Amino acid sequence: MQVFLSGKFRRRSTILVAMTLVALLTFRILRNYLAERAGQKPALSSLQRAARLDASNSDYQLRLGRFYEYDPANTDPDRAMAHLERAVELNPYDPQTWLELGAAHEFQGQSGQAEACLRRADFLAPNLPPVQWAIANFFLLHGNVDEAFRHFKVVLGGSTRYNQVIFDTAWKASGDGGKILQELVPGRAGPEFDYLAYLLSHHNFADARSVWKRIVTNSESFQAAQAAGYINSLIGDHRPAEAYQAWNDVRTKGLIAPTYTPTGQNLALNGDFEETLLNFGFDWRLDRTDGAYATLDRTAFHSPSHSLLIQFAGTQNVNYANVFEFVRVVPNRSYRLQGFMRTEGITTDSGPRLQVRDAYDPRILDAFSEDLKGDSRGWTPVLLDFKTAPQTDLIAIVVSRLPSRKLDNQIAGKVWVDDVSVAPLP
Repeated sequence: MQVFLSGKFRRRSTILVAMTLVALLTFRILRNYLAERAGQKPALSSLQRAARLDASNSDYQLRLGRFYEYDPANTDPDRAMAHLERAVELNPYDPQTWLELGAAHEFQGQSGQAEACLRRADFLAPNLPPVQWAIANFFLLHGNVDEAFRHFKVVLGGSTRYNQVIFDTAWKASGDGGKILQELVPGRAGPEFDYLAYLLSHHNFADARSVWKRIVTNSESFQAAQAAGYINSLIGDHRPAEAYQAWNDVRTKGLIAPTYTPTGQNLALNGDFEETLLNFGFDWRLDRTDGAYATLDRTAFHSPSHSLLIQFAGTQNVNYANVFEFVRVVPNRSYRLQGFMRTEGITTDSGPRLQVRDAYDPRILDAFSEDLKGDSRGWTPVLLDFKTAPQTDLIAIVVSRLPSRKLDNQIAGKVWVDDVSVAPLP
C-alpha cells in the first residue's frame, strides 16, 4: 500500500525541520557565547561554568589546569592534572598544552611522563622558540647539557629575545668555548655576531677569535659594518695586529673596496677620500660635535673627485679632533705625514691643522703641523715629520683644531683636506 504525502504536508515538515535546526544552532551559539563571556572572567567559578557550557573547548580545560596548578589559594595538583589531560584529549595538536601537562608531571616528580610530554611538544613545534626554550630548560635542569644545547640552538636561530640568558647559562653549564660554538651557536651570521658581541662584552678575545674565524670562513656574506664591533674592540684592547688581520678578512670577502690597502709609499687608507667613509676600523672616523660639521665634498678637491670638508659654525671655541684614522706603524721609525688643505674664511688665531699621536699614549707622541687661517686661495701642502717611540705600533692621524685663548675665539669658516699620506722616511 503506498502513502502519498500532500504537498502541503511536505512543506510543513520541511519548515518544522528547518526551525528545529535553527533552534539547535541558536542554542549552540548562545551557549558558546555565554561560555566565552564566562571564560573572560578570571574567577574560578566563571571558568568552571565556561567549561560546562562548552565542554569541547580545550582552552577552558587548559586554563582550569593552570588555575589549579599556579593559583596559591586553589592549588590542587590532581585537579590540575585532570584538566590538562582533558585539554590534550580535546586538542592533541597544541604544543603549549603538552608543555603545561609536562610541567604538571614534573611538579609531581614524574620526570619520565614530563619528558614524554615535552618530546611531544617538540614534535609539534620543532622550530618555535618559546616552546624550544621551555624544553631546553627542562633538560638543563636534569643535567642533560647536550640535549639542552640542541633546543637552545633552535631558540637562538629564531629569536634574539633569550640571547643573553642562553649565553650566560651555556657558560655556567659548560664553560667550554669550543663546545658552545660548535653545538649551541647556529652557523649563520646573525646568531654568530650576537655571540661575538657577547664574548666581547666579557673581554673574552680568545673565544671571540674562534667565532670570527668561523664567520669569515663561512660562505654567507654580511654587511661590513657588522664587523665594526669586533675590529674596534681589538683596537681598543691594544691588539692592532689582530684588528688589522680582521680588517683584511673583511676586505678579502669583498665587503670593502680593494683600494683599502696600504702601500710602501702610503700607509694611510682612503687618503684621497674617493671611497665612502666606513667610520670604523682603519678607515676615517667622523665623530659628530656641536659647532662643526664634516662630510665628503665633490665641489672642491686636490685630486679628483672628492675631498673632506669641515665647516665651523662660528658658535663655539671648538677643541676639534673629530676626524681621524688609525694607521699601523713600526716602533722607533721616522715617518712623514703629508696632506693638502684649503681654507675659506677661517677665523680666530687658531686654525685647522694635521696632528699625529700615539693611539694609546699621546705622551710619547703628539705632534702638530702649522695651522691655516683666513683664505688660502688654493691648496696648501702640509708636512709633518715624526718618529715613533719604541713602543708605538699604532698612530692616529687627525684633522684637528686647538682651542683659541683669545676673547674672540669662536671659529667659523671652511677647510678642505685631500690626499693624506703617511710614508716611512729613509
